[in-house]
Amino acid sequence: MSYGESDDWYFGDYLGRLPGRNYSLFLNFIIILLFAQIALTTEPSIHTKNGDIFLDFCLNLIEIFFVTDYIGKVANSWSRSAYRFANFFIILFSRFALIDFILLFLLLTDYFNNDSFVIIGTYIFKALMSMYFSSFQAVIKRVAFIICDCPAYTFFPLVLLSIVTYIMAFSVYLLERTNDIEHFGSIVRAFWFSIVTMTTIGYGDVTPTTSLGKILAIMFGIVGIICIALLTANILEANSKFNQLKSDS
Repeated sequence: MSYGESDDWYFGDYLGRLPGRNYSLFLNFIIILLFAQIALTTEPSIHTKNGDIFLDFCLNLIEIFFVTDYIGKVANSWSRSAYRFANFFIILFSRFALIDFILLFLLLTDYFNNDSFVIIGTYIFKALMSMYFSSFQAVIKRVAFIICDCPAYTFFPLVLLSIVTYIMAFSVYLLERTNDIEHFGSIVRAFWFSIVTMTTIGYGDVTPTTSLGKILAIMFGIVGIICIALLTANILEANSKFNQLKSDS
């Protein structure tokens, strides 16, 4: 896919051409607005008379944008097909155009409530689909390359981190099970402390009481830092490889 070189406000189409740069920026703004609107609908304090009017207004703007986006992409696709009548129906029933239509149908009908799991999930899926057919696709391709090119090498530190996390949970279970049954009474319960320690999050809500347990937590915490550093280095190396392949092509 490629940018619309002649028009920065090009809508994009269903034949493989990405939207223009300015339109992509506007699309990202609408998606941010959508996610903000979804989040605000779950906040009880927002549900006042004025708050509901504002949320409904934002939702209507988003729906108008998505409808306009769909019509614009169909029109652009048809224009690229020289406005042949037969091609119009081929475009309408193409895979991504059909998916777009079904999503819009769900969003514009009142069969489901706006705060239902189906509608919110549909909005998120529609936003992700719109992001894919925009300049954000370059980022998606980069991430896909990093994940898929050599996952055994790139994500080996994650495998190592998972193994060491289990070993830590088992070890701290043996050391602390008699002192804190609630948090260390089983390996499963000890996983919470092990995970937050190995990932260097360290909430501090659960801590070992014995000196040996504290020393163990420090040692495994250092191992966690090393694993995350290795993961970061491998991702950066894969990212550099992607840049090299892109420059060579």
